[in-house]
Amino acid sequence: MALFVNASSTVARLAGAATLSMALIMSASASAQSTPSNAELLDDFNFFVNTANVELALANARALLDRGLTPEEFLGVVEDSAQLESRFEAAYLRALRYEELDDLAAELYELYEQGRRARSRDIDEIDRNIALLTGNARAKQLARGRLIQAGEYAVPSLLAPLMQDGDRLLQSEAQRLLIDMGRDAVKPLVAALPGVSPNVQEKICLVLGSIGYDMAIPYLADLSSSTSLDTVRSAADRAIRRIHGSNALAQPVSTLYRELASDYLSESPSLTSFPGETHQLLWSFSPSLGLQPTAIYTEVYHEAMAMRLAERALTLNDSDSEAVAVWLEANFSRELDQPEGYDNPAYASSRRDAQYYAVAAGSTPVQLALGEALNSRDTVMARLMIGALAESTGGATLWRGLGNSRPLVDALSYPDRRVRYDAAMTIAAADPRTSFGGAELIVPTLASVVSDAGTQYALVIARDEDRQQQFDAVLTDLGFIVLPPVGSLNEAMEFVADIPGVDVIISDIDDEPGIELIESVRGTARLRATPVIALMPFENVNRFGPRYANDDLTRIARDGLGSSELEATVAAVVARGSGAPMTPDEAEAYSERALTLLERLAVGRNPILNVADSASSLIGSLPVTFDRTQLNVARVLSYVNEQRAQVAIVDAALSASDQQRIELIQIASASAKRFGNMLEERQVQRMIEIAETADGDEATAAAAFIGSLNLGGNRIVPLILSEN
Repeated sequence: MALFVNASSTVARLAGAATLSMALIMSASASAQSTPSNAELLDDFNFFVNTANVELALANARALLDRGLTPEEFLGVVEDSAQLESRFEAAYLRALRYEELDDLAAELYELYEQGRRARSRDIDEIDRNIALLTGNARAKQLARGRLIQAGEYAVPSLLAPLMQDGDRLLQSEAQRLLIDMGRDAVKPLVAALPGVSPNVQEKICLVLGSIGYDMAIPYLADLSSSTSLDTVRSAADRAIRRIHGSNALAQPVSTLYRELASDYLSESPSLTSFPGETHQLLWSFSPSLGLQPTAIYTEVYHEAMAMRLAERALTLNDSDSEAVAVWLEANFSRELDQPEGYDNPAYASSRRDAQYYAVAAGSTPVQLALGEALNSRDTVMARLMIGALAESTGGATLWRGLGNSRPLVDALSYPDRRVRYDAAMTIAAADPRTSFGGAELIVPTLASVVSDAGTQYALVIARDEDRQQQFDAVLTDLGFIVLPPVGSLNEAMEFVADIPGVDVIISDIDDEPGIELIESVRGTARLRATPVIALMPFENVNRFGPRYANDDLTRIARDGLGSSELEATVAAVVARGSGAPMTPDEAEAYSERALTLLERLAVGRNPILNVADSASSLIGSLPVTFDRTQLNVARVLSYVNEQRAQVAIVDAALSASDQQRIELIQIASASAKRFGNMLEERQVQRMIEIAETADGDEATAAAAFIGSLNLGGNRIVPLILSEN
């Protein structure tokens, strides 16, 4: 049973100030005698927060939440009296100091905020308040405050008087209120701008110019360039000058729309109308229905706006490859962020998937999008764009790039290994025959896929050895190879230099030094795309967390997470920052594809991509690979005209057995036929022994191999005489 105390009783107040055990006894007695009201429970919560009695504050908060009040009902409780409302707001702020109280206090306050929002956004409430705008001063003041709180939701009702020839005073008040609402009024108004009558367009231009929010500029410039009426054009131009501060805009209207689309794609906080809420509003206008909002999940709102604006840019300029790139990025981002089963009002389920449009777009917009993904450290997006290039584009455009920009070649140096792998495979598959900067990276990258594709590396930076061991254990359980734990980033760099990449960093460095560590990681070429989990005390999570709210690569998390919570945090951050870890099957598929490409380059004697550059890595992987992968590695090495390659193939054959040995001997024979005998004497002697003592296909393979070595008659004599 939930524990609560009637704060109005003297006994309860004394109990709250006495020892905890006495408080529990007295509060239980009080609860048995009467059931407190909602307001009494809230007052108890306020009292015990302010007297630092955390346990009883928690008990009353739980009791209140357990009653299942709607947001509107809870708002009524809080507003039961002005004193209760002010005490609750003060208690909430104080409760944030206590880690144990934070979650429940936040839940109560969110219920209160939801109630306030719901009331202010109710259409009947909005209409009642608009009617009060022409009333007495007190009513007008209250109405204005409530309408400003309603924000975007009130704009359709405030726009209506401006579209009618009715009450001039109401029109004036509505127009003035729209200006005072500031940026909250802009999105609905710019949506209405093309569809309203010319005289209303002029009024909206005046409002937008007075607000001064630059998001309105593309819409105003569009109106200025498309209207046939001088008065409307003048109104739009005046608004632009008030916002922009000059007589003319240098960019075409299509560029203005595209740049705004990019801002939406970056999820700029200034473009998020309702931060922290599950829904945002998409606005549309029709003469018959007026201004209409459509609710859309916040996860896909920015993408919807970016796509809408990019489409308008392309309507005005269908040759704008950058606008296509923005649209492609937004569509992939929508696909990644959209909750499963969600019926997105901005993207019908009947439309094709994002990959369809990306492969149809051609090289230029996809490479532009790839370049942007690399610059913004969006690993998942970069891999998607490389995948589209691999599927639809070939030839020199892949490595020549776009003038001064070569995104696919730049991807060969990206910190995330999978981006490097994908880029190297895409270029190798195109079989380049002319030299280009960065070509020397491709073959070694393909070779590293064989041994590293499924491996994940983690770095721990922690204050003391116990913490280092704790994080090491969590990461090891998740399948990471953990570098030797260190206390600073500088100490870690010698270990980082010896591996192909770091997949996650966990740090418990607190306060500003912890933030400096994150920024140092972002400034380090090999680590700038590595996800970082920074564990800090609760107060610093609140302090620094918002700074990285839109950063998929950084998570400020509460120090003291249990192992299971930390594992879940690591998995979520890595998946969001760079994609889900490769499964063993995916790693094997990567390895096979890389080896197939290396063999194709070798067989085709590619003059630019020298397979010999892969020798060291492949020789190192040969003894630790098995079955088909080992055979594929050996086949590639059989095209390398180096003694160490041939020696490695034969050593692998001598260590194998049965069919694996036979096939490896045959591959070694192919190497000898191409380049002659480069074996060590011990290997030759062992092969002769196998030819003498083995049976069936193995003996025949060994004998054929000896023949390919062209050893001379005296070396074949023992084989001839052994049969006598």
